Amino acid sequence: MPVEFIGANPCATLMRADARAGFVSLWEAEWSTEGSGLAVLAWVDGDDVVRLLTPDATLGGWLAETFSRWFPELEGLPEIGDPVECDVVEWHIGSDHARAKVVGADGSRVVTTISRPVETRPGQAVDWRLGGVPWTLTNLLTFCTDATLEVDGARVLGRPEVGAADGRAHSSAVIATHETWSRPVS
Repeated sequence: MPVEFIGANPCATLMRADARAGFVSLWEAEWSTEGSGLAVLAWVDGDDVVRLLTPDATLGGWLAETFSRWFPELEGLPEIGDPVECDVVEWHIGSDHARAKVVGADGSRVVTTISRPVETRPGQAVDWRLGGVPWTLTNLLTFCTDATLEVDGARVLGRPEVGAADGRAHSSAVIATHETWSRPVS
C-alpha cells in the first residue's frame, strides 16, 4: 500500500449555538507525492468559498481536492476556492497546541490556535472512501477544548463542541499528528 502523505492536519470547527461559525484546517506535509509544504483552509459563516492559502499552489490544491473536500467537517460548506499564495508568518504544530498565522497575496489573513488538550489517542480508518477512492489513515489525535480563529482581523465568535462518549473525549478541535495517508494499488 503506497504512502502518499506524511505530516499533520490539525483542524477545528467552531460552533455558535447549533450552527457552524467557522472552520480551519492546517496541513503540514512533511513528505507527500506532491512535495512538502503547508496549506491553510478557512471558512467563516457568510463566506461564499472555503479559503485555501498556501505557499505552494500545487501542493495546496492537491491536499484540498484529494482529502479536505471529502471530509465530513466540510459537508454543507461552500466549495474550496482556488489556492491563494501566502506568506507564513507563524507556524507551530505540537502535541499540546497548534498555531498559525498566514497572510495571503490577496490581503487575506488567517490566525488560528488549537489548544488545551484533554485526551490523546491513536486514530485509524481503513478503506475510508474519499471521492470513491479507498484510503487508509493512521494518526495520533489530540482532542482539545479551546480553539480560536481570526479571519481578516475579525475574531470568529464560536467554540469547539466538546463532549465524551464511551469513556472517550471528543471535540471538534483536534490536533492530528503523525498522520499517514496510503491507498491500495489498483
